[in-house]
Amino acid sequence: MIQTKAIVLSAIKFQETSLIVRCYTQQGVRSYLLKGVLRHKKKAITPAYFQPLSQLELITTDRQDGTLEYIKEVRVSYPYKSLQQSVIRSSVLFFLSEIGSQVLQEEVANASLFSFWEENLQWYDRAEHFANFHLKFLTDLTFHLGVLPNTSALELPYFDLEAGVFVPMHNGHFLMSESESLLLKFFLTHSMEEVCQLKMSRTERNDLLEQLLNYYRWHLPSFKIPHSWEVLKSIYNRQNEMYQKSK
Repeated sequence: MIQTKAIVLSAIKFQETSLIVRCYTQQGVRSYLLKGVLRHKKKAITPAYFQPLSQLELITTDRQDGTLEYIKEVRVSYPYKSLQQSVIRSSVLFFLSEIGSQVLQEEVANASLFSFWEENLQWYDRAEHFANFHLKFLTDLTFHLGVLPNTSALELPYFDLEAGVFVPMHNGHFLMSESESLLLKFFLTHSMEEVCQLKMSRTERNDLLEQLLNYYRWHLPSFKIPHSWEVLKSIYNRQNEMYQKSK
């Protein structure tokens, strides 16, 4: 048996009554088969545990033959207080779970990467100001994925998405605009708390998100922009419209 903390990446229905749950654990990515979990409502293990990015503690089988493992026991290791009570925050969770499903592939332990996800999600749950959280999260995640933008020339005006460096002029590569590059510099050099206090328009927020996703496409093999980013944009847009009407 193995005892481990885990962060849920996805839960997919298998046959009529079962789920295949993919998690990022302290031992790396693992997939588990939950037989009959959709049929027996009074079972100790229920589908409610396996919402996007839920933080759990598992006791599981340890299978060495490449087959799916089984979860013997589960409990919530950190109960979210606000993330699943807000449309915006729960949409960000779903978006980041799609990101995690793509970029978290290793089946070996990476303590710093696991802590990054665990601690940032807990910070997000507690935060009062959080509108830019997903942008800062994506920016900082590049460090753990080994593709952090080069910050040795922050005085230069444009960020080269292909080369991952700041450059003085257009060079035939895909570049971020000067205003987008200025925002990226702020995100690279300031804390999560400072970034989430920064006032940004919905256009600035949407444009920077798109460029960060483009950067991921350039530097991570097989990365595809999640469909949920369009949903996330529309939710932030609606929130902004409601705010403007209330003024």
